[in-house]
Amino acid sequence: MPLALDYSANTLTVKRTVASGDTATKGMALIADSDTTVDDAGANSDLAMFVAKETKAAGERVECFVLGTGGVIPVLVGTGGATRGTKAKLAADGFTDATAHDSDGTGNESTYGVFLESGTAGQFVGMINGGFGNRGV
Repeated sequence: MPLALDYSANTLTVKRTVASGDTATKGMALIADSDTTVDDAGANSDLAMFVAKETKAAGERVECFVLGTGGVIPVLVGTGGATRGTKAKLAADGFTDATAHDSDGTGNESTYGVFLESGTAGQFVGMINGGFGNRGV
């Protein structure tokens, strides 16, 4: 059973308003719709900037972890699961294991940190908040 470790005391947080018609889901990556609004990021988004600390509806204020600012934050595991020590990418329903790196690959993939724990879809696990990276796959 994952511990969903949270050593986020050293991780920067901000408050934003959930955009009209959108949601912010606890443990999911968020994109900035504007300078003041956010909503859940889609699968494979390279625009994710935050992770929601709580679930909020349109018009409500949500506290967000800022990606790339260190610490360990609890994230929601998406389809495909999470494996301790593996880089994390986005799936439609949370964070999941990134594809193995292939410097000769024809595609790119955005990663956001490294899983500190293993877990299955729907669970919360700790992710080392390592920031953003693009790599060949």
